[in-house]
This record gives sequence, C-alpha cells and structure tokens, in this order.
Amino acid sequence: MPNREFANHIRTGVPYSLSHIPIKEMKEGQNVSQCFLVRQKTQRATRSGDAYLEIVLADYTGSVAARAWAGATQRFASGFAEGDFVYVEGRTETYRNALQVIVESIRQLETYEAKFGKLSGFDPGLLVPRSERDIDKMWNEIQGLVETIEPPTLRKLTTNLLSANEQELKEFPAAIRYHHAYIGGLLEHSLEVAVGVEHSTENYPFLNRGLAIAGAILHDIGKIKELENPIAPRHSFSGQLIGHLLVGRDMIREEAKKIDWPDPRLPQLLEHIVISHHGELEFGSAVVPKTAEAIAVYLFDNLSAKLNMVRVHAANDTEVGDFTGWQTPLDRKLFKGILKNGVS
Repeated sequence: MPNREFANHIRTGVPYSLSHIPIKEMKEGQNVSQCFLVRQKTQRATRSGDAYLEIVLADYTGSVAARAWAGATQRFASGFAEGDFVYVEGRTETYRNALQVIVESIRQLETYEAKFGKLSGFDPGLLVPRSERDIDKMWNEIQGLVETIEPPTLRKLTTNLLSANEQELKEFPAAIRYHHAYIGGLLEHSLEVAVGVEHSTENYPFLNRGLAIAGAILHDIGKIKELENPIAPRHSFSGQLIGHLLVGRDMIREEAKKIDWPDPRLPQLLEHIVISHHGELEFGSAVVPKTAEAIAVYLFDNLSAKLNMVRVHAANDTEVGDFTGWQTPLDRKLFKGILKNGVS
C-alpha cells in the first residue's frame, strides 16, 4: 500500500468478521485463526538440517514471535513475504518466558481470500503497530517548537525539511525493532528528544536554544531514507551503505545551500549534532559530540530510546512476578511491579 494512502487506514476496532485476538491480549494455549502483518521472515535450519521459519507477526497492538516448523515451512514458505498481510492458523505457547505462535498454516491474504472467500470489512491499517499518541497532535507540537527557533535562517531550514517530508515523518518508525518500532514512532521519538532538550535549555542557559531544538528535531531525519516501507520496515540500499546519520547530514546540507547564512558555521554545527548523536564511535557515531548542544541531543536521544524499550518490554512481558524476563538490548531484567499506593 502506498505510504500516502496508508495514513487514511489508521483506525480502531476490528470490523472484519473473524475472532481476532489482539496480540497484547494473547495468552498461552490459545488457538489462533486470524490475520496479521508479517514484519520479519527468516528461514533457518535445525541441527538436524530441517528448515523452519522465524517470523515476527504484528497487529495494531504490537508484535509476537512465530515459528513454522518443517511441515508448515515446506508448504507455505514461498507463499508470503515481509510486508504481506497473512491469514494464520496455529496456537500460542510460551518459550523461554515469551509468548510465541506455532504456525500450522500461513497464507498471503489474497491467496486465502481466493480460496476461502473475501473477508468482509477487512482493514489492513488495523494490523499495523502504531504510536499510542495522536500523530496530528504530535506534529502540531513539533511545529510549535519550530516556531520558537532562532535565528530565522535556522527556523527556515527546519521548517522546509519538515514540510518537504511531512508524510514520511508522520508514518515511519524510529527503528526496525528495538525502540519506537511502529507507525508514528519516528515522530514520537523526535518529539520526546526535542521536548527534553528544550526543557534543558531552561536549566542550562548557555546552550544555544535554537540550535539544540533544531538538532533534536532533525537528528533522525535520515531514517526516512535509511528505511523503506514503514509498514514492514527494512534497510534501503543507501541505508545499508551510508546510514541515517550521514543521510540526514546530506539532507541538511542540501537544504542549507538554499539559505543565506550570516554565520556559515551555524549549519555545520547543526550537521555535527546529527552525525554525532550516537555519542560514541563504537555505537555508530561519525564523530563524538563536541558541542554542548550535541551532547544534550545525544543524551536525550539515548534516554528516549531506552525508556521506550523499558515501557514496551514491561507491557508485553509474560513473566510472573515483579520483574520481567531478560531484556536483551538493555542486558537486564526490569521491575514492572505495582506499588501498594497504586503507583507503578
């Protein structure tokens, strides 16, 4: 589905006439007969050499791991791809404290409908994980911050880049997997970083407020070209070879050429924020942050990503007790309990 059409499909509820169990409500031991989006598909082999599929299935509430063992893999593996909407039959079970779906059959939706009939009222937008926040409200909040950026040249650059890429910025995730990995995730993440940086300028008045806010808003803009297909994101050709830091730097550089800068160092300082926001060379930064504004953006970028990992992992965890199962990206278990005063 074209990106520009997809935004019109984000709604709530499941109108199609199937017993759809939202992923976040699935429990062990349930039979599954419903539609999903395929986020990832990888073919592997067991120690004995039998082929099986590792799949990530999604709906609007989240995602779940799935496995199709040898028999199902032989029958169905060639009939669907990442980004397809599929009809799945199977069952849920728990493996290493995480819920997964054991797939007995999986067919591309068009194939299923050709054989068993049209699913009345089916809306693919209902199967795509998306931000819990209102996308238009987040966009308006970003625009409000942009209007406060000084000097006017920096405000113009930021405004032009946002306007030229509005649809993509509203739809793309911030990552394929680990944080803000859903429709609207890039906008949500960028807003979190920008709000955090803006608040920090009140406590640290030596920060260049306009530069810091512009850098926060634009720090990940290269992801709209690093990734492709926001519904089932994967790295693009330039994303594989260049990466979003340098892609974003180039987008800023091209736009800056259209503007007459009183101080030509200002756009370079903005570029520096973008190419250094991973903080350390071993984490993918082109350079380490060398300005106060770049350090601020790096720290709030890191905070936004990690807190999103915590929230999503705790919400989806099935471990009994006050602590989650192991969270690999953060390399720890996380407290998810409810305090006696009702505060979680």
